[in-house]
Amino acid sequence: MAVYAKKINSKQRQCMQKYENICGFEFMHQEDIDTGKITFTEAWHDNIRWLEGVLADVTNIDVNGAIT
Repeated sequence: MAVYAKKINSKQRQCMQKYENICGFEFMHQEDIDTGKITFTEAWHDNIRWLEGVLADVTNIDVNGAIT
């Protein structure tokens, strides 16, 4: 994984790298940021919503009979 977006500042790059280090997923929408399709802020919120969706899916797995 790597942060390869070019049109971000050093703080944004740092945030994206920390995101990847913590969750293990590549930061989405880097190309969209570079092309101006979306802003860093929009991409950041979309990445967080995606992680929350993954967490919700995992949280809702029926573990009855698997956990004692």
